[in-house]
Amino acid sequence: MLAIVAALGICSQIGRSVDVTEDRRNSFSPADERLLATLTQPLVITVKLAAEDPRYADLQRNVLGKLQRAMPSVAIVLAGSRRDFAGDAEAYGQIEYLYGNRSDVSRSTSPREILPLLYALAGTEPPAPMPSADYPGYPLVANADLTLLWFFFGLPLLIALAWWRSRQPPTVKSLAFEGGQP
Repeated sequence: MLAIVAALGICSQIGRSVDVTEDRRNSFSPADERLLATLTQPLVITVKLAAEDPRYADLQRNVLGKLQRAMPSVAIVLAGSRRDFAGDAEAYGQIEYLYGNRSDVSRSTSPREILPLLYALAGTEPPAPMPSADYPGYPLVANADLTLLWFFFGLPLLIALAWWRSRQPPTVKSLAFEGGQP
C-alpha cells in the first residue's frame, strides 16, 4: 500500500502531456514547439485580467496552456481582479512577458501576435512554416467514383436478386422410405 501511495505521489509531480487530437488544437505547430523547447530561460507572464474575463479564458486556452506544455520553464501570474485596477484603468488588459532580462507588453490573446513577441524577447528568428503541418480540416474531400457504381448498379442488383429469391417457392427435400415405414 505504501508503494502504491509513493508511486502515485511521484506520478502526480510529472508534468508531461501529449496532444493526441487530430487537428493539434491543444498545441502550437511542430516547428514552434521545437523552437520553444530550446528557450531555456524562465518566462514570466503577468496577466492583468480578471479570472472571469473572457479574454483571459481565450488567452489560457490559446496561448498559456500551450506555452506551459511547450516550454521548460513558464510561470503565469494573474495580477488581480477588475477592481484592483480601478485607479489605473489603462493597465487592465495588459499582458507582460518577461524572458531573461527583456520584457514586452501586449493586449493580444492571439498566438499569431504573441509567438513573434516571445521570439523577439528571446532574440531568435521565428521558425519557417512547415508546408504539411496545417490541418486540412473538414469536410474530407475524397474520390467517390466507386460509390457511384455501387449505388446505381451493385445495390439495385443486390436488391433485385434478394426480391427474386424471396419470390421462389421453398424447396422440400423428400425422404426415401424403406419398407413403407417413415
